Amino acid sequence: MSTYVISDPHGALDELQRMLDKIGFRMDGSDELYLLGDYCDWGAEPLDTLRFCMAMDLASPYVHCLMGNHEWMFLNTILTIRPGLPYDEASTIWLKNNHGDHTWQQYLALSDSERAAIRDWLMFLPYSAECTVNGVHYLMSHAYPYFSDMKYTPEEEARCRKDAVWRRLMIREDPFGFYEGRKHYDHFICGHTITEYYYYMLRFEKRWPYRKPDPSVRNRIFRAERFTDIDCGAKCFNYPEDVSETLRHGAERAQLACLRLEDGHEFYVHPVRHRGVSVRLPEVRFRGNLQNVRIPELHLGQTLQGMQDTLTHYWEEEFYDGSGRY
Repeated sequence: MSTYVISDPHGALDELQRMLDKIGFRMDGSDELYLLGDYCDWGAEPLDTLRFCMAMDLASPYVHCLMGNHEWMFLNTILTIRPGLPYDEASTIWLKNNHGDHTWQQYLALSDSERAAIRDWLMFLPYSAECTVNGVHYLMSHAYPYFSDMKYTPEEEARCRKDAVWRRLMIREDPFGFYEGRKHYDHFICGHTITEYYYYMLRFEKRWPYRKPDPSVRNRIFRAERFTDIDCGAKCFNYPEDVSETLRHGAERAQLACLRLEDGHEFYVHPVRHRGVSVRLPEVRFRGNLQNVRIPELHLGQTLQGMQDTLTHYWEEEFYDGSGRY
């Protein structure tokens, strides 16, 4: 049995399904999957992605979906908007500033029963989950720890739930520093904050206790001392040519990430490009018989320029017929 954690697919249904295929996820109880929120908004298929996660959550006790800040804003809009009345400030921020308008229009196009099913599912999404793998006890929330076993006043409950989907952990923060319950947690896993933020903050750290990862083109999972962030920026998949330089940069680095808890293995899926477009390869004509092609000999003692000259001579001798065609 393997335990997987994914966060922040943000409407990237193709990439999410590719990830599930890549890890070979089985819903029959052979594996367990934790989805840490932000299923909708930003991407090409925001509501379909949310409904896909909802269907898995309802179909299998081994799939656990948590509340994200985008589901939190979505639910707030569902519960507060009334026909003929203007949107409140929170709903306007979601629709305009957090790319919720596409999700909302698709939601309004559904039947009454379909909308009610989504509303009810959102209302009962938990704010945290926990599991033990190989003796390590994990707590998971979308953004910040939420401890379901602690007693809260109504005001504290509202604040802690809001923190769970919105508040960003500081790079050296102990996520369990304020916990007063009886359980013991070893590690916290979250999404919400694109990991590039933490790698950027490492530049200002002194005596960081873990080896800094090599810079890479795409975002990677970030591992702090007591928490791991797995949001690698899938929200930016669809913005490689946006007018915003920030979004274009985000699209260059974006990946969907998955963490397997048994061994810490990381899985990544790049954005799916050219959906439905068939790419025709150019025709290549060879003068010689490919079955009789010899491989040129390259020697370690050669310089780089020497190797290049050898390959150029080989190519011209074997394939080029002087007519401009190969």
